[in-house]
Formats: sequence, C-alpha cells, structure tokens
Amino acid sequence: METIEKVAIAGEAGENESEELLRKLIKKGVLQLMPTLDKAAVRYVEAEEAWNADSSQVKIMLDDLMKRNLLKSEPLDRVLTCPHCGSPDMHSKYACPRCKSDNVGFTELLEHIKCGNISPKDTFVKGAFLVCPRCQNVLTENSSDSRVIGNFYQCEKCGYRFDRPDVVHICMNCGATSTHQTAKYDKVFKYTIQDEIAKELQRELPALKNLKKTLTDRGFRVQTHAKVKGVSGAESVFDVVADKDDVRLVIDISMTGDKNDIIGLLAKKVDVNPTRAAIIDLSGSDVQTTLGKVYDIIVLKTTADHAAVDGFEKFLTMLESKRTSKTKS
Repeated sequence: METIEKVAIAGEAGENESEELLRKLIKKGVLQLMPTLDKAAVRYVEAEEAWNADSSQVKIMLDDLMKRNLLKSEPLDRVLTCPHCGSPDMHSKYACPRCKSDNVGFTELLEHIKCGNISPKDTFVKGAFLVCPRCQNVLTENSSDSRVIGNFYQCEKCGYRFDRPDVVHICMNCGATSTHQTAKYDKVFKYTIQDEIAKELQRELPALKNLKKTLTDRGFRVQTHAKVKGVSGAESVFDVVADKDDVRLVIDISMTGDKNDIIGLLAKKVDVNPTRAAIIDLSGSDVQTTLGKVYDIIVLKTTADHAAVDGFEKFLTMLESKRTSKTKS
C-alpha cells in the first residue's frame, strides 16, 4: 500500500490525475461514492462533477485509486451491461431455441380427468369459462375433474414447444442484442476514501491552510498532527495544536460528522485539559453541534466553498478576550 507520505510527496511534485480527483472530492466533503445507473452507463456522478469528466474517464481513475489502496471498494450488487456500449439499461426477452423469434408464449398442459383429454389450457378457454374441447363439459378453475400436468413454452411463429427458452438481452441505449454468453454481468461497487488518506489530504484543504495562517498571524505556535501527553501518561494526537502564552487550543477535523469523532475528542480533552477544544465538521450535519454543547467543545463548520472555517476569527477573538479579562482580574 502506498504510504500517506508518498501521497503527500506526489502532491508536492505534481500529483497525477487520480490523486487530484481525491483532493477535489475531499474539498467537496465527499468521502464515499455510490453508483448511479442510467441509460448510458454505471456512473459515479459526484466524481464526474468534481473532475468534469465522463463516466469512462472517472472509472479509469477509480480503478487506479483502488489498485493503489487509496480507495476502498465494496461490492453492492451485480448489473447486466451491454457488451457493445456498456449501458446497464437492458431489456430481456424469451426467444424460441429453434427460430430465435421472441414471439413466445407460456401455457399449462391441462388434463380433463373425466374424458382423458390433454390439451394446452388456452384451448379450454371460452370467454369466462373453461370448456373441454373434446367433450364440451364446463370446468371450473378449482374443480377436481381437471388437473395441470405440466407446462411449456410455445413459439407462435414456428409452433415449436420447449421447456426452456433462450434469453435475449436488448440494449435500450444502442439496440445491440446479447445472450448470457456475451452480455457482461459486472460487480457494482461503492468506493470509500481510506481514512488515513482522507486525514492526510484534508490538511491541504484551503480552509485548514487559512485556519493555520489565522492562528499564526495572531501569534500562536501551530503544530499539525501533534502529540500531546496527558495526565494519564498517554499521548493523544490532535489534527491541530495551537499554543500562545498560557492558552492551548486543540482542534480535530471530522470529515463525516460522525458522533464518534467528537466523543473521541472529548476523551482526549479530559486527559490533556487544554484551554479550549474545537472540532471542525466538514459534513454539514448538526449531530456534532448538539453534542458540542453538552461536551463543552466548540463545533466549527467550513464555508460553503470550503475555503475558510466559518466563525473562526470570532471564536479566537472571544477566546483571547476571556483570557485578557482573567489576566486583569
């Protein structure tokens, strides 16, 4: 597996298109790609929009990222696709094994026990009744004087009867026909950006760069992916640690807005006892906002374009003003 360090180096030296796609997805807050089936292809729309590319180009990049373990794939289903154009919009028909016509009907073979007549069920049908074509007695669906002894398909073009029809797949996109031998029956995946890769690349987001610059401009000493030893003797890792005089601010980043991210920060906060703890929620959900009030953790969100941390300047001003007030008192 490629290490995170290699990915970072690739970014500095001019990353390839696949790695740039990852960065664009993370910038949009997309950590998981789900497939969409339409007339043309199996698509990953969010990746297509992030890269401004068609489904075939995106598929090549996703395969590349998966092979290099930068994306985790999980099969969701299998889908029948056209061997000519790749469309999953396939319509299946039964066909006659002899003449290949798709004008095929299914019928049951009915026996009239009283007179011994055995004929296709449709020959018994007369209006709303079943009437034996030999003796003309009227039957009912549930009568004990008749029984179904078998069934078959019959070609209405050549008259051939058979137990198992051929199956023909017709592509609704290009019109090509295929069989079970020639059609593709492919796995459809969902893709998830590996956690450690997401953590590494998210540090390159403009919002986080701006956050670190804001802290530095205000005189904070900023460390990223920093280890802090707590009262328990254990070391806790934070995405950002900012120190200024006697103020210590610890910050973690949550890509998904999962409640476990803020619970994990709470555990570290209790052990390290910083001045303030904050979490930057990139998901846009409100789960962590509610928990932050309970845990006394500041929950910050990025602006719509992920270019800045919304309200961060205001938060720092309040933090520093409280510190100044305490110093004077």
